[in-house]
Amino acid sequence: MNILVGEISSYKAIVIASFIREHYSNIEIYAYDYRNFTKLIKTKNAKRCFLLPPPEKDLFNHLNALSSIIIQNNIDIFIPVNSSLYGTYIKEKDYLGKTFNYVSKFEIYEQLHNKVSLALLATSLNIRIPLHFSSISEAICPFVIKPVNSSSARGIKYILTEERKAKLLFEKQDYLFQEFIKGVGCGYSVFAKDGKILEEAGHLRLGEYPVQGGSSVYRQTFFLEQMKVIATKIVQHLSYSGFAMFEFKLTENKELILIEVNPRIWGSINQGLANGVNYFNPILGSPSKPVNSSNKNTYLAPLIYLSFFKYMIKGNFKPIVTFLKNIHNNLPDISFLKDPKGYLSLIFRKIL
Repeated sequence: MNILVGEISSYKAIVIASFIREHYSNIEIYAYDYRNFTKLIKTKNAKRCFLLPPPEKDLFNHLNALSSIIIQNNIDIFIPVNSSLYGTYIKEKDYLGKTFNYVSKFEIYEQLHNKVSLALLATSLNIRIPLHFSSISEAICPFVIKPVNSSSARGIKYILTEERKAKLLFEKQDYLFQEFIKGVGCGYSVFAKDGKILEEAGHLRLGEYPVQGGSSVYRQTFFLEQMKVIATKIVQHLSYSGFAMFEFKLTENKELILIEVNPRIWGSINQGLANGVNYFNPILGSPSKPVNSSNKNTYLAPLIYLSFFKYMIKGNFKPIVTFLKNIHNNLPDISFLKDPKGYLSLIFRKIL
């Protein structure tokens, strides 16, 4: 079997390529990117890396190039990780042959990705979500401003005071104004097919970047039955197929509130993979090497060190103390010693 993973300078793609190479001896891993440095600096876990036209400059040529790679290399499964392009690839699945048929149609993806439609869906299923305000003028502090369509905490602003609120003006159709929920972030991650969850894992956030409501950079295994109950309601209702991560806040009184759903591959995927959950089993089949269970905390280096610096500035030392207490149980998503070029590609992706 041949698979195509990308963009390969993304840590999510490197994690996936590393996992598949370790556990599937019968699979050839091809990769793609559109950053020139990946010609020389890329993970060791891909057999070959193709350089594509940047999609933001010429989407048509980008899709045609992908199509040619898939045909010429007999690609069986396409695994993209770019959050901002995931919906585009679903919408344009005709370019990808049968390699991306394991995901739901675009209308279902959009119902979860779009925060307004997700809120309507959750309400109809009696799932607790943050209160939504129709405009910034009606919003009650503290509250959160989110782009209706966004990923990886992009564009999110936390409005904690009336003074801050008065300085901001946003168009209602582009932004969502949402109750601020104080609590700990946690997630429930799945691969589903036709409304049935086949693989699952839960995690608790121990560190984020940005440090308030950002993406997870340090996590541990965590599970509450209510996480699965909520995710199952949505997955069954939509007859959903594909990867998804359900993001929650757990409040001080142990109430679980659904914040959003990422209907694609998520940033903390290594937490499940490193602890015995094979999300790829439904599309790649049984691995040649068993996926062993463990109890590791995973983290994203080198970004975690910038996160710790920001936590220190804010006077919050808890994530750093937790990391140090668990130093022998912490596992990096990508190790410089095991995959130096892959590690360097993460840095180059941010600075070039």
